[in-house]
Amino acid sequence: MRDLDREETYLADRRGLALELRDLVGSGPVPKEAYPSPHAAIGYGEGWFAAALSGLPDWTEEGSLFVLEGGYDLGEGAALALLAEGGRARVVRLGFREGAEVYLPPSPLNPYRYLRFLLLATGREGALKEVDEALLRERRRLGPEVPLEQNPAKFLAYTLLERLPLLYAPFFRPLEGAAQSLLARIGKSLSLTPPHSALEFFLTGMEARHEQGDPLAAVLLGEGEAVRLAKEILETRVDAVAEVPPQGESRLAQAVALWYRLAWTAYYLALLYGVDPSDPEVLERLREAT
Repeated sequence: MRDLDREETYLADRRGLALELRDLVGSGPVPKEAYPSPHAAIGYGEGWFAAALSGLPDWTEEGSLFVLEGGYDLGEGAALALLAEGGRARVVRLGFREGAEVYLPPSPLNPYRYLRFLLLATGREGALKEVDEALLRERRRLGPEVPLEQNPAKFLAYTLLERLPLLYAPFFRPLEGAAQSLLARIGKSLSLTPPHSALEFFLTGMEARHEQGDPLAAVLLGEGEAVRLAKEILETRVDAVAEVPPQGESRLAQAVALWYRLAWTAYYLALLYGVDPSDPEVLERLREAT
């Protein structure tokens, strides 16, 4: 088994994704002007999680509508922007598409950058400060220089190695899909998310299989009664249960900090599998097709 505390393990990171993870806080474009309120945001591809985190409505007839064109939408984002431009609202296009007002080169870490822009553009500097402080606290204990016994992301990566993660975040369900994207795009790993009635699914959907040795690992994100019940149910139905408590003051900061830890986890998981955690070239061809 590869050792995450040995330098040669990191040779698989050919494009230096660890540096992008380390320097994420404060990166990305900033607004060059004031955008009139009310504000709304709709996101696609790399931008959808940021739109969900922002708490903004997904449509407005006046003010400013931010369209986060993060790709993989078969042109839906560009079509919606054109439709919105026929109304009274100011349409602000962010992404890597031609004609975007604000350009962001593709990256699996772009949800933070889209969110940062939205928070600054809507006058929520205080919320951004809380998010950045939570990420900086996490960064101090998640980097490659932090040994396994003190690094929760490395430890979680070992837990998920050769197992199928089942992700559950009852306090903010969009985090499940965002984590699934991280594990796929960075960790090159398949993962599962439960349907809306997650506890019912846990209780019944795995009943016939929990003694068959299925290599499932439940990852419980956050805390509270739903997490406690999920743990009680899943302990006899999966191979391992990993609890990931929240970090940060606000729910927004907690959600982004958990996303950041899972980004590091996906990074380490790719290294344990001996694959490059950066985007493969085939992903660029997919972007061009969609």
